[in-house]
Amino acid sequence: MKPSSRPLLVLIIHILIGLTAQAWLGDFVNLFAVFPNAKVGYTLDSFFKAIKATGNIEIAHAILGALLLFFAIAILVVAFRSVVNRGAQICAVLGLIALLSAAYGGISFVFSGFQNNGDSMQMAGSFIGAYAAYFLVLYFNRK
Repeated sequence: MKPSSRPLLVLIIHILIGLTAQAWLGDFVNLFAVFPNAKVGYTLDSFFKAIKATGNIEIAHAILGALLLFFAIAILVVAFRSVVNRGAQICAVLGLIALLSAAYGGISFVFSGFQNNGDSMQMAGSFIGAYAAYFLVLYFNRK
């Protein structure tokens, strides 16, 4: 492994661990959370109130989602600064796009009053895409 690729490797390992935890939290929320019955208004305040009303696991799920976006941006920056492999760079872009798609699905799911299952499925499908993309960054960054 090239010394310049070590920061990318560390970031990828962290995001894969974070994505795994995010999937567990999301599954827990999906199966066991009691969602509020009230319609969620389209304001930041009502968004946070809806998440808080759902419980601590939902709060953790939302916070970890935001942290994963920061990791994805850091991975993208490091991949373009230190990695010469175009495949790793493309997969880093795809990973960020997948995480943005998951975030959009999550935000839309909350604003739907936790009712739109298509938004929930968008989170899950985008998670799979992000997971695959970051494993491919590892693959392209080997040796």
